[in-house]
Amino acid sequence: MKIQGSLGSYHVINRLGGGGFADILLARTNGELVVIKLPKDDEMSRMLLKEEASILREVSTPSPHEHIVAFIEWIDKVPALVEEYVPGPTIGEAYRSRRATQNDAVRISLGVLSALERMHSLGVVHGDVKPDNIILPRTLHPVLIDLGVARAVGKRSIAGTPGWSAPEFLTGEVSPEADIYSVGVLILFLVYGIDPREPLSPDDLPRNLSEHLRYVLARALDPDPKRRFSSARDMSLALMGMRIPTESGPRIVVQGKTVPLKDKLTIGRTKRQGGTGRADLNLQEVGSRRSLPPGPPKGWVEIVRVGSEYWISDRGAPGGVWVYEGNEWIKVLDYPLKHGQLISFGVRRRGRDVLPYIPARVYLR
Repeated sequence: MKIQGSLGSYHVINRLGGGGFADILLARTNGELVVIKLPKDDEMSRMLLKEEASILREVSTPSPHEHIVAFIEWIDKVPALVEEYVPGPTIGEAYRSRRATQNDAVRISLGVLSALERMHSLGVVHGDVKPDNIILPRTLHPVLIDLGVARAVGKRSIAGTPGWSAPEFLTGEVSPEADIYSVGVLILFLVYGIDPREPLSPDDLPRNLSEHLRYVLARALDPDPKRRFSSARDMSLALMGMRIPTESGPRIVVQGKTVPLKDKLTIGRTKRQGGTGRADLNLQEVGSRRSLPPGPPKGWVEIVRVGSEYWISDRGAPGGVWVYEGNEWIKVLDYPLKHGQLISFGVRRRGRDVLPYIPARVYLR
C-alpha cells in the first residue's frame, strides 16, 4: 500500500495498532520510517484526526520539542496524519514487570513535564498522559505521543482514560491542571506499578514514599484542580527539590507565571507599554513563542480591584481580552472576574474553533 503526500510517497510496512478514532501504520519514505494515522470510517474520527494534526503541527512549530513526537505533514485528500516514528518501548512495556527507582521516576517525569510545558504555553492540554502514550527511545528519555484527545484550554473534553485522565477531564473540563494529575499517577505507576481504574487521591499514596515525593504527589493528586501545582514548571521545580508555596489570595497564573493581584495590575508587552510605566507582567517573555507583536505600544490590559470584586479591562490590548463563559470565548471590554475564571489575551481561529492565544486563570481566594 502506498500513500502519496506533498512531501513524498509513503510505503506502508505494517499496522502498529489502533485507538478509538484512528488506525496506526508504520511506513517508509526515502529510507526513513514514519508513522501514519488514518481515521476510522466516520465523520467524527476524520474531524478529530484533523484537529490532532493541527495541534501537533502547532506544537512542533517553530521546531519539534525533544519530548514530543514531531509532526511531518497532513494529507488532506486521504486524509492522514504523518508523524515522526519514535523507536523504543512504551513506558507501559518497559516497566510492566519491573519498578523504577524514585530518582529515575523523577527524571522521566521531568521530561514529560517539559513536553507539557510546551503544550500548555500554547493553550493545549494533552489529557491522556499514561504509560502507553510515552515512548522511551533512550533510557530515561520520554517522548509523549498520541495527541488524539488533546484539547484547547476551555474546550470540552471528548475522551480520556479512567484512572489516568484527571476526574474533571473525564467530565468535560479542560485545563493544564488535568495533566498535572496524570503525571502524579504516572510516578506511582513507575515506582509501585499502580495501574488505576478509578481516580486516585492523596489518601492512596503508599507509606514508604520519601517525604519530598509524598509532598509532590499529594499536591498533584489533589481532587480540587485549583489546589494542584499551578503549572508544569512548578511541578518540575518541586520534583527537583523546591518547596513550592501553596498559593493563596488573589492572583493570575499565565503560562507558568504566578502574579499577585493587588489594587491594580497593568499587563503590557513591555514595562513601558501603554505609557503607564507599570506593566508588571512582560508577556513578551512568557512561553516559548512571541506572545504579542513587536512595535510601538498599542494598548494594555488592567485588572483592578473594585470593592470586593476584580474587574478586567481592555485598554486597546493587541488581540483584545477574552473570557470563557458558557462554553465559549467571549470578547469583553470591562468584565467582573470569578474565582477560577479562564481568560485569554487574544485568540486564534482554527476552522470554526476559537482558541485562546495567551491563556490564563484567575484565582480570587
